[in-house]
Amino acid sequence: MNAVLMPKSEEVTLGRAALPLWMLRPDGTFLNHGSYGAVPRAVLQAQQQLRDSMELHPDAFVHQVQPDEGGILRKVAARLGAFVGAGADSLAMVENATSGVQAVLNSLPFQHGDQILITDHQYNAVRLAVEARCRQTGAEAVVVRIPLPTDADQIFERIVAAAGPRVRFALLDHITSPTALVFPIERIAVELRRRGIPLMVDGAHAIGQIPLDLPAIGADWYVTNLHKWLYAPKGTALLYASGGAAPLTWPLVTSHYAGLGFPHSFDYVGTRDYTAWLAAPAALEFFQALGAERLWAHEAQLVRHGSAALESIGARPIAPISMAPAMRAFVLPQTRPALERDAAEVIRRLWEEERIQVRCTTQGGALLLRFCAQAYVEAADLTRLAEALHRQSWPARQ
Repeated sequence: MNAVLMPKSEEVTLGRAALPLWMLRPDGTFLNHGSYGAVPRAVLQAQQQLRDSMELHPDAFVHQVQPDEGGILRKVAARLGAFVGAGADSLAMVENATSGVQAVLNSLPFQHGDQILITDHQYNAVRLAVEARCRQTGAEAVVVRIPLPTDADQIFERIVAAAGPRVRFALLDHITSPTALVFPIERIAVELRRRGIPLMVDGAHAIGQIPLDLPAIGADWYVTNLHKWLYAPKGTALLYASGGAAPLTWPLVTSHYAGLGFPHSFDYVGTRDYTAWLAAPAALEFFQALGAERLWAHEAQLVRHGSAALESIGARPIAPISMAPAMRAFVLPQTRPALERDAAEVIRRLWEEERIQVRCTTQGGALLLRFCAQAYVEAADLTRLAEALHRQSWPARQ
């Protein structure tokens, strides 16, 4: 393959000047990286080279992926594992966090009377997966309500209080999606382990946004999307299983190498495009070229600036800023409980009239706007967001 040109940290000015490193529209202000991510040009180039290699000799390419032919995905797992403090044999590649969650849910033998603990800040697809598994097995979901505003102590106390003797499995976010809150997951893991409750952490937003040491967290399973904050192609995620959890864990698709067990049984699941997974090291290289500490400092500064700008127009933060490393959610001013169509209207009008992309949703009648900091965002972008919100007359606004 031809060499892929990666940026050098000292050559990249973070902010709008970095935008050409991505294919994002130059006339847009993109403040919603957390939803779908954005793949840098260099990573797309690396993936295309892999695709070219695959199509030049499909048989040879696929044989490299199969576990009994060298298993090049194990090299990818080792590279990523070094970044998150885990060995390659504890890591499997999956398509996304939801797929990883469903694989674990389907692997466990729930029965009538068992309880699965989640919160009302859970990602919708994950909540639906839990509900479906409960219907199949007779188990029931225990939904912990986390009111807004909140803080780390309240989250811990409410989750622990709900972890009763019938709870057989807890599925909790590390960083919530709609509300952008970092849960005190290490503290929670210690208490759940003391009670003998297996824990899976949905870390969809974690890798690349915060430092990670997966074994140190203390969860039995951990899944994280690489396509968000680590810049990998879409359809790329990492599933960690501890030594005790690995023998229990099976892929959603039973394929040729199911008998090899975790993680090898996940590597080859038939004919698919494996290049997104194989391009993950290029994404990690891009991330490291920007400089993790430098990037995180840039994002933290943006969160502080954006928070001040939104508070100046009457928006209210839902938690302390210490719980928001690179994205933060605010309740917009409103005079009545918000409906989903109100949130959709905020998104539509901000893009169509201002060319600003954000995430907006509702939580308990509150109209929540979430903004994301990123390498290609600068303070002026967040000032523009606040000014645009202040000019508009939203359906639920005072």
